Amino acid sequence: YFCHPMVRFVGLTGPIACGKSAVAQCLVEGGLPLVDADAVYHKLVQDRNGAMHRAIVQAFGQEVLGDDGRIDRKRLGEIVFNDSGQLKKLNRATHSLVLRGIACEVAQHILRGHGTVVLDIPLLVKFPVARRLFLSDVVVVVTTPDEQLKRLMARNGFTEEEARNRIEMQQGADQQRKLATIVIDNSGSRSDLEAKVSDTLRTMKRGWGLHWITALVLATFTTGIACWKGLASVL
Repeated sequence: YFCHPMVRFVGLTGPIACGKSAVAQCLVEGGLPLVDADAVYHKLVQDRNGAMHRAIVQAFGQEVLGDDGRIDRKRLGEIVFNDSGQLKKLNRATHSLVLRGIACEVAQHILRGHGTVVLDIPLLVKFPVARRLFLSDVVVVVTTPDEQLKRLMARNGFTEEEARNRIEMQQGADQQRKLATIVIDNSGSRSDLEAKVSDTLRTMKRGWGLHWITALVLATFTTGIACWKGLASVL
């Protein structure tokens, strides 16, 4: 992984219902800014006048619209999660727009002076080049298969069959572990998880941030001017 000394980007991912959102909350509470790709997507989808709305309607037609004219995410989900071809169509229509939204939020955090930004991206496995070029670390959150199944059924109200089908449509934990520089096992209690995230934060390398970079540039420039003036006075 490419580790930029100025600003570091940390990818956060993991299989469905393994507790990625809980880890994200712990990282934010630990002082790291977070860009949530799902939140970016949902925000863009809700804009009836936005490019995302137009792209989805163009791909799937008026049937994905609710009574209020907005994209009905539940109806869209029923279409794409039962058909891998339809899911690919949705990804083609939306990925570039989501990436643009993520880039805008990342830029805002950098301009605020943050040296490390966490990117919560469920489909991080789909972007191997971006991972290698831009991410200093990849944090993968995992749990046991039984715990994953139980959590998904409780969270989404799925039957066991529905939950298993949803899990099987995604990359498994073993495959995602191969991406990781840091693996967080979320099979225990919330306090266990908080302790693990706290340990991760203590050992994780941090970027400098724009404020420190600006200070370094100014200091270097000032020192250079002073040295030049000193040399000029001697000559």
